[in-house]
Amino acid sequence: MQKHLSILAIITLLTTAGCKKFLEQPPDNRAQLTSPEQVSRLLATAYPGASYVQFAELASDNVTDRGQGEQGNEVVDPYTFTDVRSEEQDSPEYYWNACYSAIAAANQALEACEKAANPGAYYAQKGEALLCRAYAHFMLVTFFAETYDPATAASKPGVPYVTEPEKEVVKQYDRRTVA
Repeated sequence: MQKHLSILAIITLLTTAGCKKFLEQPPDNRAQLTSPEQVSRLLATAYPGASYVQFAELASDNVTDRGQGEQGNEVVDPYTFTDVRSEEQDSPEYYWNACYSAIAAANQALEACEKAANPGAYYAQKGEALLCRAYAHFMLVTFFAETYDPATAASKPGVPYVTEPEKEVVKQYDRRTVA
């Protein structure tokens, strides 16, 4: 009986030692941002991965009417100042989503910079993250909000201004005014 208890104690000791090592690992293989180089790699994704050229050009005076022919909604809608019905690449919705993906990456990088043991080592990354976030917000306001006018700014919708990393899967943001 004594021998069985000793063997059982040894097995328990070995399995709990393996458990501790296993439990110290992140449960979903998420990236751990523990160095400036890792934050820099994340910041490579903090730029909108979409183009606004097509829908911006088609809504400008740089377009020529080519007459009858088969044109998709992504071409006709901006030209006629109609809400674009396409969600494909180079559509306004695609660009909107790409900007907010870039903002999410920038906010994640900023959080890593703030929580670092040596924040001074992350000055370059923090600067780039702030620049990326500001650029994406600026582009969103440029395309999806009216121009600032002090007389109407308090009543015209702006864009959601996101400054914290997303911790929820689908978080609802307020679309405040241009003011």
